[in-house]
Amino acid sequence: MKKVIGVILVLGIIGLGSYFLLLRQEGFGFTVKNQTNKEITGLYLIYNHINSDIKIPSIQPGEETKLHVTPTEDFGENSMKLQYKDSKGKQHTEYVIGYFEKGYSGGGKITLESINKNGEIQMKVEDTTRLY
Repeated sequence: MKKVIGVILVLGIIGLGSYFLLLRQEGFGFTVKNQTNKEITGLYLIYNHINSDIKIPSIQPGEETKLHVTPTEDFGENSMKLQYKDSKGKQHTEYVIGYFEKGYSGGGKITLESINKNGEIQMKVEDTTRLY
């Protein structure tokens, strides 16, 4: 009986340790889903002091792509934005993480819902940012 309790205790500790290790994973994971009827290209993730913009690969209609961003630059308060240019060359910006600092983690889901004739994208953003 003591062995069974010991095994359950050890497995519980390993399980909890794994759970908290996954929660503390550094950086931000994003899923970008294209629910429009057109291929979407030219999307970038940016934040202040970024070394180079993060290009999101082209996404076919009905498809999704996943990416992980781990900011390594030196900064304090920050926000992460999705940027793109419409067919007239006008730049559009959408916040995907309104606020983060070094050590924050999480991510979000970006759903591209529709695109009009000018190339303006209607999107829904869900943020799951965690402190440390």
